[in-house]
Order: sequence, then structure tokens, then C-alpha cells
Amino acid sequence: MDAELLELQRQLEAAQSARSSVRLSERNVVELVQKLQERGLIDFELLHTVSGKEYITSDHLKHEIKVEIKKRGRASLVDLSDTLGVDLYHIERQAQKVVTEDPALMLINAEIMSQSYWDTVTEEINEKLQERSQIALAEIAAQLHIGSELVLNILEPRLGTIVQGRLEGGQLYTPAYVSRITAMVRGATRGLTVPTNLPSVWNSLQQQLQEMHGANGVSVEGSFFQSIFVALLKEGAVLGSVRAGVHWTPAVFAHAQKESVDAFFSQNSYIGYEVLQKLVIPQPKQYLEARYPDGIALEAVFVHPSVVDMLDAAVGDAIENGQWIDSLSILPSYISGPDATKILSLCPSFQKAAKSSKAVLFGGSCVFSNVFIKGIFDQLEKEIDSFGIKHSAGQGTPVNMNSSSEHRAGSVQYSDTKDFGDNDASSTGASSDRGPKKKRGKATGSAKGGAVEKDDDEEIIPVKGKKAHRKNKDIGSSGDAKRGGKKAPEKPKEENTNIFPDELIEQKVLAVAPELEELGGSDDLNGP
Repeated sequence: MDAELLELQRQLEAAQSARSSVRLSERNVVELVQKLQERGLIDFELLHTVSGKEYITSDHLKHEIKVEIKKRGRASLVDLSDTLGVDLYHIERQAQKVVTEDPALMLINAEIMSQSYWDTVTEEINEKLQERSQIALAEIAAQLHIGSELVLNILEPRLGTIVQGRLEGGQLYTPAYVSRITAMVRGATRGLTVPTNLPSVWNSLQQQLQEMHGANGVSVEGSFFQSIFVALLKEGAVLGSVRAGVHWTPAVFAHAQKESVDAFFSQNSYIGYEVLQKLVIPQPKQYLEARYPDGIALEAVFVHPSVVDMLDAAVGDAIENGQWIDSLSILPSYISGPDATKILSLCPSFQKAAKSSKAVLFGGSCVFSNVFIKGIFDQLEKEIDSFGIKHSAGQGTPVNMNSSSEHRAGSVQYSDTKDFGDNDASSTGASSDRGPKKKRGKATGSAKGGAVEKDDDEEIIPVKGKKAHRKNKDIGSSGDAKRGGKKAPEKPKEENTNIFPDELIEQKVLAVAPELEELGGSDDLNGP
């Protein structure tokens, strides 16, 4: 067997060393190949090399491309064209076929890359990551001369297997570093006792990390802190609520809010909205209405229903005894006038009395029973009647006071008379002003049995009731007709000024009911 092999080797060596008697030029070879292709003896594609001195088949070119990729793991088409000596056009065609046939290969940006190449690269990335605790994807992309998106697509399926780290916000972190950041976030959020904006907390943690590691330390994005915080919140490691993703309200603060509100409301039977605003409770009125459905929301405070019960008992007692009551004197000092009016409207005793006309509300807070008001009017009528008589007596002019029914009409008439002796007919004269306190009034004819003629001055006579006014006027006219025989012509009349100004009426009312003086003035006595 060995002898036969040795014989074959000698024959091959002799054939190679023997000189051919026929030599073909390159041109003859090209023509010969073309002739073989024309006759169909060569039925496969032949490719020329860049030098033009060699032929290469498509299958052989594909094989050489695979060999280069296996050797290098990553090869650009331009480099393959230079290495294999084949035109770039043929390289691109065969590269597409190679990538299509092998799913472990990918063609990106005129480069063929194998999965084994990426496995090797990710192993190197993991080694750097464990040394540095953090690597940015942009840094990896710059080193590999590829896009960040491609780096992301390559790393994501290898996280947890080849790459021992966590990808967050364009950064790779080691598990140990993630645990450290998680502990910092958990401690910072658990230490908060008041509502806080989370970005400010993350900024504080970033500054703390920079102080610990210096300018070359690991930089952590705020999104990484936020993602860790959300995970802790879902796990129940931190308790509270997040509003709009950034406003954090710890559970301890919410609990303290409820305890503070409950304690204040139970002790005082009211709570002001400004108290809830200090406790950082938005929409305090809606919050209290939801927490205490039986409470009463006023303009400035929120009160317990017992406040209404207390005022209702006092108002009912005042109406029943024919008195009056100022609700502000019964209600606590923190309740103002408008709020007192609202509370009064909720009192059953006042509602019933108002519907049956047994009570009247003045000034928004004072409730007067009709019995009390009638008593004051009766006493005022007596005071006014006596005042009118005394006033007329002091001026030397008798006054004919009308019946009480006419007095209740509430109008005032001023009657002045004057005798002009030389005139043929009795007429109505205008009152003259002799002093600064004299007031002009409507002049009437001489009343039958009720008017006195004076030469120098006119007297102001109060007469109550419009009916009395008309009656005196008619009597005066008839008297003039009887004396003169004809009706005197009317002269212009002037408007009277009320002889009882508001100040005088107020004094008389306070004299009758001195307890009303505590209301502070006549404005408080006005009706609503």
C-alpha cells in the first residue's frame, strides 16, 4: 500500500516537472472558456476577479465570504471586496444570499455580523460593567461604531444571561449598584413626612452620589430613581399616594391629616377652611363634606349639626316668650353674619315662625317676634301722640289728634295758617322761615275749630294720617267758603320735612327697648 502511494507521488512529480509542448496565452484561455460556455460545457456562473487574471465561481465566493465572517465575526462588504479581490457588486449579491441562508448572520449598514460576534462583545461589555458599576449605551455605541438602537437591540435579549445588569434610561447598572440605589430611594421616601415633589428628592440623591464618588462618579438619571420608586410603591415597601406622577403624599402625613381634622372638629364642633389649607388639603370644603356628610358647610367654616340645634333652641324660646334674639350673641365668635343667616335658615323653629308670620329677621342675624314688635309700636304710638301734643302746646297752637287708626298710617302733615286781614278772600299762605330750625310744610286752609290766626309767624303742627290731612283740608276749604262766600284760589305748596327724623325715632325706640342698643346703631335695625 505504501509502495503504491510512493509510485503515484513519483508520477505526479514527473508530470509536474515535465514541460508542456503546447503553451496557451491568457488570451487563448479566455477564448477557450468563452467557447466552452457557448457550447454549454460550462453551465455555471464564472466571476472575474478585480485583477482580471482569475475566474471564481459564485459558490466559491460564498464559501470564502462565510470563511471570512467566521474568522472575524464581523466584516464590512468593502473589506471583503478588497480581501477577496472581487468587485463590490458581486460581494453584495452573494452577501445577501449568505445572510438569507444563515439566520445567525445579519447585514446592517453594509456589514455582516454573526451572533457569535455579539456574544463575544456582550461578554466584554459585562466585564467592563462589573468593574465600573455603570456604562452608558452611547459610550458602547461609540466604541463599536454602531447606533445606540442597535446596541439596545443586541443587549436586551442578553440581559440576565450574558450581561449581569439592569438597563434603565440609556444606562447599564450592576445588580449591586441597583440594590444600593433602591435602598437610597426607599430610605429617602420613607423619611418624608409631608407632601413633596419627587424630582426634588431625586436631585438631592444625585448630589449625594456626586459628593460620594466625585466628578468621575456614576451619574444616575432621575428616570432610574422614578422607576425604582414605582416598583417599591407596587410592592408596598413605601406607603402613600402619588398625584400627577410627581406629587408624593406619604401615608403618615395623610393619617396625621385625618387625625388633626378629626381632633379639631370633635373638640370645637367646627373647623375653618384655612386650617385644612395649612394641612395641605386641596378643596377643603369638598373634603369636609365627604368626610362629615351631616356637617354644614358655611362660607368660612364647617360646623357640626349641634350648632344648629343650639341656635334653634334659643330662637324657639325667644319667639315663644315674645322676645328677640341676636344669633351672633348665641353662636361662637368664629361665625360671621352671612354664615349666621344660613344657620338661621336651617333652624326649624325660625322656619316655622317665618312661614306663620310670627317672627321677622332683621340685619341677617336678629330674630324679632311679632309680639315684641307690636309692643314697641304700641308704646311708640303713645310716645309720638304725647310728643305731638306737648310740641303743639309749647307753640301755643292746639292740635286735633286723630284716631289711633289714622296714627298707624305713619304719615306726617304740617299745617300752618296765617290771616292777611286786608284781603277779601281767605287763602292758603306759604310758611316763612324765621329760624335755622324751622322747616317748611304744606300750608292748609283754616280748619274748622282747629286753626289759629297769627300776624307774625306760622306754626308747624304735626297731624298723623293721610286721611286726617285730607279731612283738615276739606274742613278748611269749607270754612273759607262760609266766611268769604267763595273758594279761595290755591297757591303753590311746598313739600314738608318729617318732624320725626330717624335719629329721634331711634332714640324713642331705644327708650322703649334699651336692650336694642347693643346692636350698635340704626343700620342694624333695618330689615333685610
